[in-house]
Amino acid sequence: MSQALLQVRIDRDLKEQTASIYDAIGMDLPTAIRMFFKRTVMVGGLPFDGKMVVKENAAHRAFESMRRKVESSPDAEPTMDEINAYISSVRKSRRREAAAARQGV
Repeated sequence: MSQALLQVRIDRDLKEQTASIYDAIGMDLPTAIRMFFKRTVMVGGLPFDGKMVVKENAAHRAFESMRRKVESSPDAEPTMDEINAYISSVRKSRRREAAAARQGV
């Protein structure tokens, strides 16, 4: 297998942030970049969804709702049934969001 050198200019802070994430999982940047390239070839395009990440999603809304409930009454601990209901609603919402994304909605 012949090799080629790839040089890329990138913002120093972005490189350091990214390197620290991969370092935490025991991977260096060249390995991560090779994985990105291999996955690109495997899927025939970007190996991730090119949409912008919406920070407020169903999980975030459920968490914020529970946080407000606890903050409004420090003695009111959520029950396991309430926690499980939130988890269930988030999962349902994710399935709906995924189905809508597949349909291009």
